[in-house]
Formats: sequence, C-alpha cells, structure tokens
Amino acid sequence: MIRVKKKGGIICILVILLLVGLTVTPAIGSIPEAGAKGKTKNSTDKDGDNVVVYFWDCTGKKPIKKVLTLTETEWNDLRDQLRTIRTTSNSIEESFNAQFALFKQYNIISYDMTFEILKGKAMNEFKDKNPPLRTPIIENAVFNVICAISFELTSGTTLVFGLNTFINIIGFNIISFHKGYSPDGIQTKGMVDRSNDPGTYMGSMFGLLGYWFGTKTGTGLYSDVIVSGFTVTTGWLPTPLFP
Repeated sequence: MIRVKKKGGIICILVILLLVGLTVTPAIGSIPEAGAKGKTKNSTDKDGDNVVVYFWDCTGKKPIKKVLTLTETEWNDLRDQLRTIRTTSNSIEESFNAQFALFKQYNIISYDMTFEILKGKAMNEFKDKNPPLRTPIIENAVFNVICAISFELTSGTTLVFGLNTFINIIGFNIISFHKGYSPDGIQTKGMVDRSNDPGTYMGSMFGLLGYWFGTKTGTGLYSDVIVSGFTVTTGWLPTPLFP
C-alpha cells in the first residue's frame, strides 16, 4: 500500500487518474455475451428485445461474475424498482436493505445480505486504509472516504480495473472511473453524509465491497452501471466543469 503523506494528496491522484482514465471511449453498438470456455464475443440480439447484463458480487475476497439475459422490459423494470428504492428510502441503510432483498427476490443472490453485515465486512477489509477527507468547495461535488455508496449512471462510460482481472493496484482491489448521467444523484454515507442532485458527473471509486450491475461494451468498459456497496474513497464532479 502506498501512503500519501501530504494532506489531500490522494484527492489530487484521484482527479489526475480520473481525467486520464476517462479518455478511453468504449465500442458502441454491441453487447458482449459470455461465450464458450470463458471467452467473450460481441453480439446484439437480432430482435433487439434482449439485454445481456453483467452482475458482479464483490462482497467476498474475489469478485464473482453472473451474466443475466433479460428482456428490455425486465431490465427496465428492475432498474425502475431499484431507482424507486433509492429515491423513496428514508436512509441509505433502508435503501441498501431493500436493494439486497430485491436481488434475492430476483434470484441474483441466494443469501441474506444487510447493510450492517456489509458494513462489518467493509470496516474489516478497509481497516488499514485511511485516506484524508477534504470538504469539497465545488457545488454539487462529492468526496467521501470509507463510505457506503449508491448510484446509477445511464448513457455514460465506465472504465474499471479489477473486476475482470482482480489486479490489486496501490492497495485497492477495484479502481473505476465514470462519466454519465445520474438520475437520482450520488449518495454516500461515511465519516459524513454527502450526496448531490441528478445530473451528469465524472467520478471515481477506489475499492469496492458490494454489488455492481452493468451493460458491458468491452474489456473493463460499461455503458451504464448500478452500484451499491462500500468504497475506500470516492470523488464526483459535475461535468460542466469540463466542457
């Protein structure tokens, strides 16, 4: 693990990596589908009725992938239910518990998971990581550390290191960079509670313990994502700052 000695240095690293990582553009117009012997091939359903969605269970020592083939109606319905949960819950704890129960209802996970169980796992996993927390001075910006995080991004670009290869980079098991529209904002709860309004954001996460839904467009690339879990550090900036 690399320790940043200067106060706020990790935030500088986060922003620099964010800007570099998001220069990669995913291939458009194809959805990968699991092929034989673990290989991946790009394909699009002939009738345009099916969507191949990747679900990553990142609650253990290694991410576990599940590939789901849903009709567009089923996928939209599931996203709508998750969005309703996020926007109507009175707390992020209530939101997480309802989302996890929905995952089990859809047979996406087969075990009971709660906010408190996942929080305990996160505190144990992230106990040796202590990045500094800075108060954001930009309106609608979010920075938080060792925190629960819940968000959805649509029609965007996500670049992630670690889900497919589980490469451990500077002590974080997953590093992801995002740009896209968030219909209900980015919600976080850690040392402080922070969230922002619906809108288009650039952001990143260092480390993840939780669940990841996404439509994959290439190796480590997703066009949309739904995330609920705990992260070591995260930062989000409104994209009007980067015309």
